[in-house]
Amino acid sequence: MEQKKRVPKRRFKGFVDEWEERILEDLGRFGKTYSYSRAKEGVGDYYHIHYGDIHKRYDGVIKKTTKIPSLKVEGNYETLNNGDIVLADASEDYMDLGKTVVIEEANKRKIIAGLHTFKFTPNEYLNSLFYLYYSQSSLFKKFSYKTGTGISVFGISKENINKMKLKIPSYLEQQKIGDFFKKLDDMITIQQRKLEKTKALKSAYLAEMFPAEGERVPKRRFAGFTDEWEERKLENVTDVRDGTHDSPKFYSEGHPFITSKNIRDGFITYEDIKYIAENDFEKINRRSKVDKDDILMGMIGTIGNIALVRTPPKFAIKNVALIKDAKYIYHLYLYYYLQSPNVMNQLMDGIDGGTQKFIALNKIRNLKIAFPNMEEQYKIGELMENLEYIIINHQRKLEKLQALKQAYLHEMFV
Repeated sequence: MEQKKRVPKRRFKGFVDEWEERILEDLGRFGKTYSYSRAKEGVGDYYHIHYGDIHKRYDGVIKKTTKIPSLKVEGNYETLNNGDIVLADASEDYMDLGKTVVIEEANKRKIIAGLHTFKFTPNEYLNSLFYLYYSQSSLFKKFSYKTGTGISVFGISKENINKMKLKIPSYLEQQKIGDFFKKLDDMITIQQRKLEKTKALKSAYLAEMFPAEGERVPKRRFAGFTDEWEERKLENVTDVRDGTHDSPKFYSEGHPFITSKNIRDGFITYEDIKYIAENDFEKINRRSKVDKDDILMGMIGTIGNIALVRTPPKFAIKNVALIKDAKYIYHLYLYYYLQSPNVMNQLMDGIDGGTQKFIALNKIRNLKIAFPNMEEQYKIGELMENLEYIIINHQRKLEKLQALKQAYLHEMFV
């Protein structure tokens, strides 16, 4: 059993030796850190890595291109060098306790470990990148959970970190593992940028290809179209209903029962779904039957969440506005128009409620909708739909890479 624990499930060819168990204090030393707050940030000679930045801004490796806040301070401080490790000793989420960054390229900047961080300089037995990815594994998270303290904000002590037991292979194998995960992280970063860039392009098109409030032509349109757009209330171009007002009995199986919480990012999610019986399903559908190409809009919680019904549905709805595909206006055009800044501003003006926000069906029916002729509607709708599928494809690739990384983190450490 002990031998199995000393060898990971997955490793590089040519490495067969068992891993050795060590404690962190034998693998390097802790240095000085400095508790400067955000108030000290500004133009100065020193740069500091704040624990909040480790949690929210950095992706594990601090490069020469990484933007780091500067400090207005005087004096001489123990600065960070290439290969140094900086750990966040506090977090609002215990799963992020001890989150780590590695200094890859100091680039002659005087960088110091700042508020709520530990500086650790590894010796010749520990590779910085190997430790970085070990700190992202479930093994480290279990350790930080057991040794962390606090209720709303969690903390971990330098003493506990110093006594942490970890199993390590030869330095060469550590290096290969660290470099492998670094390349995987770079692929994830590239994929994230592609996703963010495409989402930004969609946002720009939503703002430019649909008229602003009070206007009848958009900033951007296809060549050959010059006519002004027509404007009507939503209820005058399509049928707008809501779901049941009753509270049917729920079962462990049956027909899915969709509410506002199941409308997310343009799709219907079946997470935490409830089910209703056949008789309630038929009763609700007599009032508000959902069909393919209809649009659903959440009326409670996050206002403006919509979803396009892309396949023949087998569910019923409550607390959801049902915007029927009435054929008078192209459903893809309307779906993306309802995501435009113009409509979002109208929805924000119509919000009611205190802590639990909601929007009345009548206010949705009275949304002002501008639209061109059907040919231009079709072109806009198809353009936006193609862009949406590029976003979906990027998202899936990103999730696949992230899942792959998690699997390797589970299998390549012991």
